[in-house]
Amino acid sequence: MARKIVVIGDVMLDRYDYCRRKENPEKKSVPCWVIERVDYKPGGAGNTAANLISLGSECELISIIGEDPDAEELKRVLDNSKIPHRLIVDKKRPTIVKERIMIPSTGDYDGRLDQEKKRYITSNHVSEILSNMGDCSMILVSDYNKGMISEHLMSELKKTGIPVILDPKPEHKSSYKGVFLIKPNLKEIREMTGIKNALEATEVLSKELETRVLLTRGKYGINYLGLDGKRINLKSEAKKVADATGAGDTVIATFSHFLNKGKSLEESIMLANIAAGIAVSYPGCYPVTEKEIFEGLEKKEIGSSKNLGSLGKDNPKGI
Repeated sequence: MARKIVVIGDVMLDRYDYCRRKENPEKKSVPCWVIERVDYKPGGAGNTAANLISLGSECELISIIGEDPDAEELKRVLDNSKIPHRLIVDKKRPTIVKERIMIPSTGDYDGRLDQEKKRYITSNHVSEILSNMGDCSMILVSDYNKGMISEHLMSELKKTGIPVILDPKPEHKSSYKGVFLIKPNLKEIREMTGIKNALEATEVLSKELETRVLLTRGKYGINYLGLDGKRINLKSEAKKVADATGAGDTVIATFSHFLNKGKSLEESIMLANIAAGIAVSYPGCYPVTEKEIFEGLEKKEIGSSKNLGSLGKDNPKGI
């Protein structure tokens, strides 16, 4: 039986420009930066795939790129990260690039430049995506609302009968109905339901989309609501937060990885919560390993039943 996870979504090239500041001779109030070092990493759906590879999953990334030098750089970065990929070329769109001006002394960044052109995929693209999937046991959809995830594509993916686990964007809510599980964050679930209270919002979204909901709430932890009404609430395991960038990718990748290996929903959620706590303690997008997760499990004895409860138990306001 195939155990491959196929990641389908908007792939990006993340560029990090490590800079030092100098005086701007043209306008002193406007910062001027000298680039001293440049790093590239897989971004968007590429970061989700990087997390799966770090965990030891068999996976493949399917996405769309432009026909430009950035596409070649992205392929090199994916190859160096050992991420198997099938990238479809669309000459009418640029490869998505997110370029950050990094400050080495603080580890923070002082601005970002985005290269993108939102353009929904065509029917031909959908057919090519489906033909490239091959044998797989799970589909992980990473939607960044850049045009890769369309209503047509979602309809065809659901027809395969393969479980679809989805990282959503509110703009495409109607196309998500009937997927195996959806993983919004607080901002996304509030936009999708118009409800601020997380407890009420998960109930409404689960009922409307007929799917399980895994809600990431940052420092408040993770909530799960199943189709059978089962609720799980876990507090955040983060001891320190250096950077929350990519934490959502860590959660959905870790959950999918362990569920695909045969762990229960409950176990997969707990392990994903541990992984998120590890990932945010590092600057930038940090791919967590199984070894780190199980070391965290041993230290905290997370597996005990006292860590499971009803949604909102430690947070009555449902924040």
